[in-house]
This record gives sequence, C-alpha cells and structure tokens, in this order.
Amino acid sequence: MQGPHLAPHCIRKPISELTTTRAHSHWMEADSNVCAKGKSQEIASDLFWGDQTEQPVVFHRDISDSFLLYEFLAGGLTIDEKNIVTLNDEELSSMRSAKVFHSVMNTRVPKTQASIQKRLSDLPSSGETFEMDTFEQLLLASVYTAHRAWQSDLTERQAWGNLFCQLLAAITHDLSGKVLTC
Repeated sequence: MQGPHLAPHCIRKPISELTTTRAHSHWMEADSNVCAKGKSQEIASDLFWGDQTEQPVVFHRDISDSFLLYEFLAGGLTIDEKNIVTLNDEELSSMRSAKVFHSVMNTRVPKTQASIQKRLSDLPSSGETFEMDTFEQLLLASVYTAHRAWQSDLTERQAWGNLFCQLLAAITHDLSGKVLTC
C-alpha cells in the first residue's frame, strides 16, 4: 500500500500489524519505509501528522533509546531554512538510530504553528492514554518549538512559547492526569 507522497520503493505494512502503545511490549521499528518524495519536508510532516490512519513510527523502543535521545539532543540540533532538523554531532548522526530519529523528526513532527495547533486541538479529550507515536511526536514537537522560540524574535518567541506550553500541558496530562494552564 503506497500513498501519493511515498517514494516507489517504500513498502508499508497494514495498520493491523502496527499496534504500538506505551502499555504494549511490541514496538514497530522505523526504517526506510518512511519516505517523502516530491514535497517539501514541511508539507510531508503535516500530511503524516494529520492522517491518523498512517503507519505509526516511533524512535523510542526501550530504555536505551531514552538515553540515546538524550545524547542526540544534548549534542545539539540544527533547523535549516526548509525546517529540516539535523543532529550537530556527526558521530551520533551516522548511527542507524539517528536515521530513524531524523525520519520521525522530519516526516512525523509538525513544523508550522498552524499544524501544531491543529494537532493539539485534535488530541482526544476523553483521558485516554496517547499512543506511543503520538506521545513521541508531541515530545519532539516540544523540542522543535523550544528551539524555534530560542531562534526567533520577541513576537515570534511569544507564539512559539505558547505552543511549547500547550504541548507540555498535553504531555503532562497524559503522564500524570494533571491539568496545566498556559
């Protein structure tokens, strides 16, 4: 099954094979089957983010991935003019796990204020725990928004900061049930 935004060599698994929640021990490993061709990464990430029937892709599969994610972020990120996120540490960036991280960050995480706001408004309000891919995307979107706020002027910083607060409120509510107001 291929969508119009996937390269011809991308083979996708049926959604029935892709049950991934933080409560389950089965994690799907992301590989080269997440491909965007012919569209900007910003558009591709918004397409992936918006369609909840898409194949879940997660970077984090076990505790060692948590430590690796910390190393990736501690090494620094660069966001180019096309909103492509890359790791600053060349050694870490050459790892296979970094390729999965780049895939998730550049095709699954929204990059515009409007797409982040839309995704926040589309979150379930019933108190259900987020699927792992949703949780991870919210977490990485908060990293992205913090980075954009840091790089922005005062007006833009306020808008990115507000989105950052809303993302953290959603994550906190998912983890603890506590409601934060921004």
